[in-house]
Amino acid sequence: MLYVQLKKALYGTLQAALLFWKLLSNALQEWGFKINENDRCMANKKSNGRQCTITLHVDNLKISHVYKAEVDQILQKLNDKFQKNSPLMTTRGKILEYLGKTICYRQKRKVQFPLNNILRKY
Repeated sequence: MLYVQLKKALYGTLQAALLFWKLLSNALQEWGFKINENDRCMANKKSNGRQCTITLHVDNLKISHVYKAEVDQILQKLNDKFQKNSPLMTTRGKILEYLGKTICYRQKRKVQFPLNNILRKY
């Protein structure tokens, strides 16, 4: 057996996921978000009169707000804080893939989760 002592968390380990969650949730709270007591992987904040919700899964985030500019501000803060370690990738649009799920926002006031093979209809 080989034992080593690391200076940083090793990506893919439970400890790394926990350390990143702590770092990210602390940053979100500094920016005025409140972590949901029932689901610690959700953060909410009233912004520009509307709710902004961030859903976290390890290092994947889904940011939702009515106004694009509000999402842009959060992305800029995330870039300022985390981009030095690795570039952030973003996806926008009416049809998104998040954690292997397709999310469709094409119909006003409706969110759909179509099966991937049915997505061609949209």
